[in-house]
Amino acid sequence: MTFASFDGLQNTVKMNEYMLNLEQDVRTIQRGAMLLERTPGEDWLYGLGIDFTETTTTGSHKVFKWCSPFPDYGDIKTKSKLPAYDPAVSLGIGRNGYLPTDRSIGSSSSCNGDGLATLPGYDTSADFPKSEITIDNEIGYIVFESISGRAFFYDTDGELVNYQSDGGQSENVVNFVLTIDPLGVGRTRQFVVNNLSGKISSLVL
Repeated sequence: MTFASFDGLQNTVKMNEYMLNLEQDVRTIQRGAMLLERTPGEDWLYGLGIDFTETTTTGSHKVFKWCSPFPDYGDIKTKSKLPAYDPAVSLGIGRNGYLPTDRSIGSSSSCNGDGLATLPGYDTSADFPKSEITIDNEIGYIVFESISGRAFFYDTDGELVNYQSDGGQSENVVNFVLTIDPLGVGRTRQFVVNNLSGKISSLVL
């Protein structure tokens, strides 16, 4: 019984550390998007993002830059209400307004050309607690828009969540909700990022 109690306590500590690190990472990425620093020669960035597609199985996540093919702000796709979206074309046609997940996050950290690039300086490794992680609505990615810091969600195929084909917001808007359930003793925890506002909260259920 003593060993089981100690093991449960250790796992609770790991869960707390895991959730704290996750919250710090997401807040840092959001702040970085709002302050937007590009290295010399880089193209405009649509935003900074986090890839959660492996989180439910490994507990890890990746941080990336979403690069545009434009050298600077000014093209309609850089200044429309949705990242990489041309309002003259329906959302999703030719992946208009969608995250280019067909192009895997490369090892290069420089934004030159349309695609995803590594954001260096982030170690997302963690001492994964004994738990089950789930993410609502099959959301696989969060992108924080450059300058505004607004939060946009994409499913595991890179399709924009919460928006209709004309670019208008859907009636039933969902938030990013990550739930971590301990395998054994302990309380369930949730990590939430609100659509658009990017408001972040952590809950113990």
